[in-house]
Amino acid sequence: MMKKLYIALFLLTSLSGYAQEKTYHEEVLRYFQVNGTADQYSNATKGLFDLLKNQYASKNVPDAVWNELKTETPKQVDRILNMLVSAYRGSYNQEDIQNMLAFYETGAGRQMLTDKTALDYEQQKEVTVFYNTPTGQKILTVEPDIAQNIGEISEIWSRDLYRMMVDKLAEKGYTM
Repeated sequence: MMKKLYIALFLLTSLSGYAQEKTYHEEVLRYFQVNGTADQYSNATKGLFDLLKNQYASKNVPDAVWNELKTETPKQVDRILNMLVSAYRGSYNQEDIQNMLAFYETGAGRQMLTDKTALDYEQQKEVTVFYNTPTGQKILTVEPDIAQNIGEISEIWSRDLYRMMVDKLAEKGYTM
């Protein structure tokens, strides 16, 4: 009987940890939507296709092939966003992510992401208040490390994405 109770407690604890991890992951992904990170990587894939089209201009790759390759974009953006969650995991806890989401969903937060120089006086006060919170102070402290980690992850992702697209073009008979 005791053994069953221990097993049940272990399973409940494991499931609880998994649920918290899943929620954290989902909230960071939502944060990437709110703060523009998802759009940034979507635009990066568009830039990659522009680069490839220039590199393969003499190969007369049909639009149908480019359109087929572009269907990979949502999967690849999801891939990089999931990779970036790891850059946040060591620096921000779930409460930090929730605080960041709450701030960046405000008018002041959205304006700051769009154009900091256009913040009005009240918005500037809101930004100051946020950055004086423990989460805001943490952002200021860990931002250089996060930026470095994101840069490294982005470099790997973009290199892999480029290679994958070149390989797919080669499979279709288009080589440089």
